[in-house]
Amino acid sequence: MDMLLLGESLTFEINDEHYGFWMPAGGNDGVAAIEVFFADDPTEITVSMETKASDDDDASPTTIGTLVLSSATWPKVFKFDVADAQDLVRYHIENANGDPARLHFQLVQPLWAPN
Repeated sequence: MDMLLLGESLTFEINDEHYGFWMPAGGNDGVAAIEVFFADDPTEITVSMETKASDDDDASPTTIGTLVLSSATWPKVFKFDVADAQDLVRYHIENANGDPARLHFQLVQPLWAPN
C-alpha cells in the first residue's frame, strides 16, 4: 500500500449512493467534514451524516447534518454541523439527481463538542 495515496475514488451512477462505516459518536453535537480532491460535477453530490442507537438496525438511521458540494476548486474541505447524535454515526454520500459523476474524497473524523 502506498501511503501517499489518500482517500477513495467512487463513480456514481444516477441516483447512486454510498455509505461509510458505523463509528462511535464522541458527543451529541459536532462538525463533520469531507475533503474532496476531485469531482466531475460537485453540485449534484450530497453528503450527510446519519445516526442510530447501537441496538437499532441499519435500515432506520436519522440524518443529523447535510451539505451539497458547491465548488469546482480542488482540493477543498467541506464542513457541516451535526446535532443530536446517538451512539453511532456514519457518512452517506449520494448523487441524487445528476448525471453520472466521479468523486475522489476522504471522509474526515468528526470533531465533537464536549457534553
